[in-house]
Amino acid sequence: MFHDPDFTPFAPNERPSWRSAKRNFLENWPPAAYREHYFTLEGVWPFVGRTHYLADPELIEDMLITRADSFTRDFITVGALSSVINRDALFFVEGADWKWQRRALAPAFRHENLLALTPTFVDCAKAQADAWRASPQAAPIDVTNAMSNVTFAVIENAVLGVTGAFDRGKFVAALQESFAAISWSRIFTLFRLPTWLPFPGASKINRDMRYLYDETARLLASRRASGGQTQAIIDRLLPESGRSMTDAELIANLYGFLVAGHETSAVALGWSLWLLAKDQASQERLRDEARAIAGDADISADTIEKLQFTKQVIQESMRLFPPAAAIGRQPREDMTLGPHKISKNEPVYAALWALHRHEKLWDAPNAFDPDRFAPEKAKARHRCAYMPFGAGPRICIGMGFAMLEMIAILATLVREFRFTPVPGHHLELAPDFTTRPKGGLPLIVEKI
Repeated sequence: MFHDPDFTPFAPNERPSWRSAKRNFLENWPPAAYREHYFTLEGVWPFVGRTHYLADPELIEDMLITRADSFTRDFITVGALSSVINRDALFFVEGADWKWQRRALAPAFRHENLLALTPTFVDCAKAQADAWRASPQAAPIDVTNAMSNVTFAVIENAVLGVTGAFDRGKFVAALQESFAAISWSRIFTLFRLPTWLPFPGASKINRDMRYLYDETARLLASRRASGGQTQAIIDRLLPESGRSMTDAELIANLYGFLVAGHETSAVALGWSLWLLAKDQASQERLRDEARAIAGDADISADTIEKLQFTKQVIQESMRLFPPAAAIGRQPREDMTLGPHKISKNEPVYAALWALHRHEKLWDAPNAFDPDRFAPEKAKARHRCAYMPFGAGPRICIGMGFAMLEMIAILATLVREFRFTPVPGHHLELAPDFTTRPKGGLPLIVEKI
């Protein structure tokens, strides 16, 4: 178990402030959020109503699993994220449309299909390793940006099966810039403002969004025209006969994978490397595991699932710094959740950031301890005490993909490089779409 003051990057406010709402909304979750099971933020009448937050596994299970059909996506999440993810995608659709899309997409994410992608995960990590070997080793490297490049390369190859001309740099830059629309969309949604209202940078973001959509459509058309079958996810979504997704549904979901798939994994990997840089003993233990299991050979489909400690590091990283800080729902009708009365107009959130650091659920909750996720310890834990990918019927369909991807990348890189902190670096959290740190995570990366 490793302790560091940077693992607690801010102090919660006793009372919420607008400054914190703009800078880091997690600061407005009160100290009680980390020791009680439920709290509310009252909002500003008549614009922003009361919001409910759950940090109790039993209440979260009731909302996300037991009574999942009694809730929809919350209006704030829908309003904010529909600025960057098409509403035809699995993430947003409800009812029969959601059930059909989930069934249509599920075969592509079968475990055996994902294991077959292991060489792609490793090749993308090795390309990053080559870039690091060619760079000056004394200069700090922002590992969040580096991991964003790696995970987008994974999406490019494992999901889109890109062949021919594709401007990755332009696509990633447009994608990152489009995230700026989320904070404005959230504000417009909260204050019931028309979404067509302009905001700073709106014209550029709209052009970026059009480019991203058109490029995704072009890639889909290219795969249809090629007629070839590969291990890529996109080819498993293009059946030769029978009912299939429309092009609009396919484009929406492929673009959703681009946005959510690469960003969440990149953030989790960045935090994992940063935590290992702090805790050199765990870094060495992970390195020893990778060498003991794979030797000098590439991580393969036969060895990846043996990397248990590597998996535990990623799990513990996503506990301390979950890529998504909360999961929101909206009751379909006025209801009672546990002892709490909730109006259908009031959103409810599983407060993952507080849940994962809750004093009553975790020993030394702000410490880094991958052994929390040793198999026997994990089995003894309530299934909704830890849920970086969500829970219930709408659990992230890409969870298995992301875990195998991150294990392969982390083991490949740590086996070859030593990561150490940059002296004097001050961590500041700037959560929005994900829990990215402001200014990135600079580390010293040295070839072993």
